[in-house]
Amino acid sequence: MKRSLVIISCLIIIISSVVAAEKEDAGLLFVKTLIEKAGSENGYVNALRYFQYTATTAKNNPSSYVLSKWGKEAMDESGLKPSDKGKYISVLSSRKSARIEKLWKENKEELLNLFPAQIYNEILKDEIDSLISFRSSPEYAAMMKKMKAKSKRPGVKTIDHAGAVTGWSGYKQLAFWYRRDFEKNDKVVFEILKELKAYYSQQ
Repeated sequence: MKRSLVIISCLIIIISSVVAAEKEDAGLLFVKTLIEKAGSENGYVNALRYFQYTATTAKNNPSSYVLSKWGKEAMDESGLKPSDKGKYISVLSSRKSARIEKLWKENKEELLNLFPAQIYNEILKDEIDSLISFRSSPEYAAMMKKMKAKSKRPGVKTIDHAGAVTGWSGYKQLAFWYRRDFEKNDKVVFEILKELKAYYSQQ
């Protein structure tokens, strides 16, 4: 499930990543490559490593094996080169709500075509359903309030704080929505996830 949530996060982030036209091209290349890796043999692992190596740092993602000093073998297995390291960090940095909504409307047809129903059902369906269900639950507001009391901003301890709030039941969903809430894009992301669910339910 963690891997699927990473892919969901990537898809949401990529929609919001554009600052200029050249960054839109780079962003679309990123998500196309991510989807390609997700659909290949060992797809979950390769997509996760690709995201971690190209779009995060060892400091911000200390649990990443491919970013560690022992990660050379993992890089080779997933077709990663030293020149790939961190190359999409700046492309994926802006996650403003208005930009997410605008770019989703402008690019959703292409993104949906890139992600066939078979891959959606195998990789994302259960997780998107769980994120929607969690965000819609009567307990959501109270849990988010507790989460904010424990953590002032997302960081390496976010998962631990979410586990403490939820008793480790739904902690990944709480961590996901806590990050979206902090970025102030939770409402538009929620609407996009519901739109994804509706679209793929008709395929």
